Amino acid sequence: MDFDVIVIGSGLGGLTAASRLAILGYNVGVFEQHFIPGGYATNFKRKNYNFDVSLHGIGGLEKGGSVYNILSACGVMQKIKPLKNKEAYSVKFNKDIYDIPNNKDEYKEFLISKFPLEKIKIEKLFNAIGRFSNGFNRFILEQDKSIFNVMHKDVLLFIKWSGKTTYEVIKEYIDNDDFIKLFTANWSYYGLPPKELSALYFFIPWISYHVHGKYYIQGGAQALTNAFVEVIKNNNGLVYLKSMVQKILTDGEKVNGIRLNNGDEFKAKWIISNVNPINTYKMLPKDFLSNSEMDKINNSKIGCTLSQLYLGLDCNPKDIGIEKEEIFFLGKVSPQEDYELALKNNYEEAGFLLTNYNAMDSTLNDDKNGVITMTYIDNYDYWSKNKEDYLKQKENVTARMIKRLGKYYKGISKHIVIAELGTPRTMEKYTKNPLGAVYGYAQYVDQAGKHRLKKETSVKNLSLVSAWTNPGGGYEGVMSGGIVEAQRISKHLEKN
Repeated sequence: MDFDVIVIGSGLGGLTAASRLAILGYNVGVFEQHFIPGGYATNFKRKNYNFDVSLHGIGGLEKGGSVYNILSACGVMQKIKPLKNKEAYSVKFNKDIYDIPNNKDEYKEFLISKFPLEKIKIEKLFNAIGRFSNGFNRFILEQDKSIFNVMHKDVLLFIKWSGKTTYEVIKEYIDNDDFIKLFTANWSYYGLPPKELSALYFFIPWISYHVHGKYYIQGGAQALTNAFVEVIKNNNGLVYLKSMVQKILTDGEKVNGIRLNNGDEFKAKWIISNVNPINTYKMLPKDFLSNSEMDKINNSKIGCTLSQLYLGLDCNPKDIGIEKEEIFFLGKVSPQEDYELALKNNYEEAGFLLTNYNAMDSTLNDDKNGVITMTYIDNYDYWSKNKEDYLKQKENVTARMIKRLGKYYKGISKHIVIAELGTPRTMEKYTKNPLGAVYGYAQYVDQAGKHRLKKETSVKNLSLVSAWTNPGGGYEGVMSGGIVEAQRISKHLEKN
């Protein structure tokens, strides 16, 4: 069968591109190696428990927000039910638990109440974030590229922040490490501590959360993925599961199809690879990409991986004191030291994120079937390739994580029915991402924005759409990349 566009992989970036192109009238085929679509955006079941693999919350889902606009353009918004989080998240800071408000004005007042001596500086920081948001809209989203728009003071601020780390930006306004630690408590969402994380990848989602609201999707990540798949199929597209692509076929200088592991071939006018660029390159004939692209693919530093402990309880989490939706348990040290502890696999002292899915979505599981997860940044190299040693490591780390959780919630181990640990090697197994990476290339300043691998390649009619390419990782990042590339491909195909 011939297609206008073939998408290799069914992560959210690929599904966004596929659904948008299908709505625009193109004949689309999606090929996924796994038996369920979605990449990291999936659910899995054990006994009577429904576990969400990765979704904690999505920003920008209120009307007018970036994600709302993307999902509306893809025909998905009307097929899902967003559930607004009570708070953006909570933070275990020293001996207290603080609830971080969704609303930016309430958040500002909260911070002033905790740091009254920094009141004027906090107000200046929030004012600057507003200017950064306006600069982002003018520079990236608006069509007006006149010199007057590009040289606008808010655009210049956006460009300035784009070249700085999160820590450098905040410290310009508030030189208080306790404030920075609390303000950036959710840095692990993005895979790097504030002193290494590009300011772009902290402040753009910050704006989505605190201006347009942070939400969970009823039914979990799989419900979002299924909505994309439904749109594709309803618009005459096809989604093939358990269909591993072996080769990207070429005709001269351009791509023109794919070959599956079973030998089946499919032709297309355009190929979108939602697979990581390292594996995409291996599907192409030798030396097909330009030298500069190959250098970037091979020499960019891969981002962090995670370990997640999925726990099924015999009670509702609130019955044993877990009432918040999400809590970041911060270490007693700085974010930088906390990150280094995580890379040393110090599960006893490194910070972690506790997610209570019953509090976010009461329909995901029965009231008495509690589901919580513990999420740690982890080090891929720690985990043995030897199966026997690996299983022993999983057992050991599971026990250590549960013991750590028991320090905060006494007797929790007695309520655990299921304990399923997803390790960096689990991440690699199901997504084929090298080193089990969850954000693609690390989101450093020199690997952010315009410095990130481009979606458009030197190979004619081949695009890359994933966390590894511009604009970056996370639900909002990959969906943004997917729809932007879909629009570009549509214009090209229409022109021809």
